[in-house]
Amino acid sequence: MVWCVSKAGVKGYVKTNVFFTTYDEALAEEILKLIESKYKVLEKHRSRVTNDFYFVSIEGNAEDLEELLKGKVSWFKVDVLVFR
Repeated sequence: MVWCVSKAGVKGYVKTNVFFTTYDEALAEEILKLIESKYKVLEKHRSRVTNDFYFVSIEGNAEDLEELLKGKVSWFKVDVLVFR
């Protein structure tokens, strides 16, 4: 039996949650591919309620994504979580 243990909650662990909205599906796919090529993606979702809302969880500090998203999407939020 193999156990998968999450690092979340471990002292010093850092992850970034990114939320963004865009009506341009091609742009959203481009952004998601760029994020996946640059970072280790823990999970990603597209909202079932409103198709223009996306969520990506990334291992490590990815606050530089603010510059990537600025001016390209309708709205975004980048939360860097540091477990202490």
